[in-house]
Amino acid sequence: MANIQRTQVLVLIIISLLSRIALLQAETIALDVHPNISTLKSIVRITNRLGDGSTLNLHCKSPDDNLGLKILAPNKSWSFTFRPNIWGTTVFYCHFTWSEGHSTHFYIYDDIRDGVHRGIPCIYCFWDISKDGPCRFNQATDAFDICYYWNGDPKQ
Repeated sequence: MANIQRTQVLVLIIISLLSRIALLQAETIALDVHPNISTLKSIVRITNRLGDGSTLNLHCKSPDDNLGLKILAPNKSWSFTFRPNIWGTTVFYCHFTWSEGHSTHFYIYDDIRDGVHRGIPCIYCFWDISKDGPCRFNQATDAFDICYYWNGDPKQ
């Protein structure tokens, strides 16, 4: 009877160890394939590159956060950080205004376009805002060459 109990305890210990090893391997594989987006923070930096000495007014928000009105002098920047949600639906919308009544908007972060699982992910989302539209910094080319029209369509 004592041998059966020892065998059962030994089997339970082996099963427990094998389960822990399997979980650790699964976590390691998951981290190699996809960053842990529950802890990954993204930063958005917006720089006024209107080029004519105009002040850039911007008001950014998401469905959950209203970041308020910001006023940027020429060539000045403002930034914010956030954690994209695990569903891949995080968006931040900004309304931009500048001299002579110009008023437009742009999704400064859209997980469908900028998320970590996309072609050109955006963890450091640095944007230059010009009259022609926003351009995002491309780490691969070391230039602000990911450009969009104000309607959100990419420039070619």
